Amino acid sequence: MSNDNFYSEENDFQPDENSAQPKKGMSTGVKVLLILTGVGGICLILCCGGIFWAVKNSEFKMTEKKEDIIEIQNEIAQITIPDTFKPQAGMSMNIMGTSVRMAIYEEKSKDGALVLMSLGIPDDGMVDMEQEFRKSMKQQNQNQRELTITKTEEREFTIKGQKVNFEFSEGTDQNDKKFHQVQGVFAGKNGPAFFFLQIADKSYHDEEIVKMIESIK
Repeated sequence: MSNDNFYSEENDFQPDENSAQPKKGMSTGVKVLLILTGVGGICLILCCGGIFWAVKNSEFKMTEKKEDIIEIQNEIAQITIPDTFKPQAGMSMNIMGTSVRMAIYEEKSKDGALVLMSLGIPDDGMVDMEQEFRKSMKQQNQNQRELTITKTEEREFTIKGQKVNFEFSEGTDQNDKKFHQVQGVFAGKNGPAFFFLQIADKSYHDEEIVKMIESIK
């Protein structure tokens, strides 16, 4: 496996007859991420006694179909994603009236990925949503590159009339390869939404990423 690939190509799962064939570069770890991150987010709003009942009565869907991923992305937020990112995987779950959505796009040369996620719960200020999103990504995504961050800056954007800060960082992986990381929480269509991007320096175009964030409505 090349270290230049963002995702491992090992252990690809076999989809059921209603799913698209697995795409090269998409690993089992990413699909596990879809489940665990969604369940982890849901646990923020469940009491222990209700978990079994809630999961039993939930609606869950994972997909690798392009049109389904785009539909899920549109349920999270209206955003113009550059052609350099291709739909790779999506997850949707409805549980106790709460909608969890995630859409993953992979950079065309497999040098990075974009994740969009929403929990579909109101942001009442009682939970630091940005911290919880980041914690969930770090704990659940075993394929996320661990970067040694060397530089970070916050940039302010206006989304739906609200001032929102996105964190733009630079760092290196274990092979000393330079990466860019961009992340932020904003008001999505159904509650707080999380934008997370990791991409190799050679494939990173700042103006393209800024334009994508500015397109969020």
